[in-house]
Amino acid sequence: MDEMRRFAVALGGALWVGLAAPALGAPVCRVQTLSIQGQSVKATFCVTNAVHESSGAGIVARISLSENLVGPGGSLDRTTTKDVLLAGGSGRLSDDLPLRELGIDRMLHVTFVYSNGGVRPESALLIPGAVPVL
Repeated sequence: MDEMRRFAVALGGALWVGLAAPALGAPVCRVQTLSIQGQSVKATFCVTNAVHESSGAGIVARISLSENLVGPGGSLDRTTTKDVLLAGGSGRLSDDLPLRELGIDRMLHVTFVYSNGGVRPESALLIPGAVPVL
């Protein structure tokens, strides 16, 4: 009987590790196509790491956000760390991306919703001018 119990515990542990590992190790990505000054720009936003902590303000997620933009004039790759105050498991954050590397002399202001370990672009404005591109 002890042998059977050890087998069941080992099997249950192996199944748990097998199910949890992909969720913890794989980045959660979102791909959007934006039209910026007549150019089609492929934007990929990935949460590569997220740590949730309690603070005086509530639960805060510290996320690592990988951003990749590719257009006809070039590409931009960068990673940033953002703190997101969560309410009901989700929160909002924003980032400004310089578009010079794509051959565009403007800034892209993106607002995201963070939930379920990933981000979804909610709005994107070309600044200056606040021109909507999403």
